[in-house]
Amino acid sequence: MFSLKALSPNLIQKSCFLTFSALLLGACAQKFNDLPNTRVLKTCQEPIASYHLMGLKSGDYNDLTIPNTQVQQMVEKSLAQSGCFIQSEQISTETTNTQKNHYQLEVVFGNINTQTKQGGFWSSQTSDQAVFEVQLNFHRTNEVRIFRGKSSIQNQNSQYLVIFGEKSKLNPNQIQITIQNAINSAINEATRNLIQEVQNKDSTNYSNF
Repeated sequence: MFSLKALSPNLIQKSCFLTFSALLLGACAQKFNDLPNTRVLKTCQEPIASYHLMGLKSGDYNDLTIPNTQVQQMVEKSLAQSGCFIQSEQISTETTNTQKNHYQLEVVFGNINTQTKQGGFWSSQTSDQAVFEVQLNFHRTNEVRIFRGKSSIQNQNSQYLVIFGEKSKLNPNQIQITIQNAINSAINEATRNLIQEVQNKDSTNYSNF
């Protein structure tokens, strides 16, 4: 039978040191969930709808205190990136077809941030989670189109003896990606819906020709 008595005191000391070092490394290593990357691809060669941003506001919850200007810039950039939308202020005489599909746009967003801790003095698990949602409301006469996007992120971290390791926390880059994913999901849905409507109108006009 293997016995610790057969080991030299130095070897036992080194073994204990390695175990303790591994414990500290585990305490300092924060586990990050892999973030998906929802992209907006250019699906229109030219704009098929115009919009005027009437308003942008946060909903009942904005735990991460995301500024309106940040969300507005991300929404406008992704709408332009799709190739299907153009702001009404940018309409020229060559894009008169977009005036037939002109919308007033309202954007509402919100986020909830929850932090939890499980365990006790010797070891504990901390979790930092955020859920972001965005809603795009396209209005025109006798018509309202609503598109929603949602994305979430969660980080976990371990602490030992309270003093080793840090509480899990989200970093700004993760928050930025999560917001963008939610916005892009809503815009992709809006793009698919609008393209389908244009295709349906084209097929109707062709059948009546």
